[in-house]
Amino acid sequence: MSRKPHEPNEKDRNQVTLMAGIGLTQDQIAKIIGVSDETLRKYYSSELDTATSIMNAQVAQNLFRIATSKGAGAVASAIFWMKTRGGWREVDRKEITGANGGPLAITDANLRGLSDAELATMQALLIKAEEKK
Repeated sequence: MSRKPHEPNEKDRNQVTLMAGIGLTQDQIAKIIGVSDETLRKYYSSELDTATSIMNAQVAQNLFRIATSKGAGAVASAIFWMKTRGGWREVDRKEITGANGGPLAITDANLRGLSDAELATMQALLIKAEEKK
């Protein structure tokens, strides 16, 4: 006696979309709804193809709602949004200057302990810096 063909319904389609969107494998989804992998792909290919995008859109919509609210988590959500979507980034920048914010003074005394190779490297860097001016 042959098995009755699978007939997808709206509940199954929504469940497949949810499970695929949260990262379950096709094998896991097929077992949960009681079909083979082949049947899952045959009847639910659209849901499998779009699930991740649908879920990402829902999470992004919720994150945006939180980020633009005045409620708890708004600041953290806004910062996260701007870093991932707005191109913001945190920069830790350190500048080293000489006395009173002026240029560093390099004196002969500072160079006495350097090897010939280190002196040559420093000279090349200074020449390169001068060329950029």
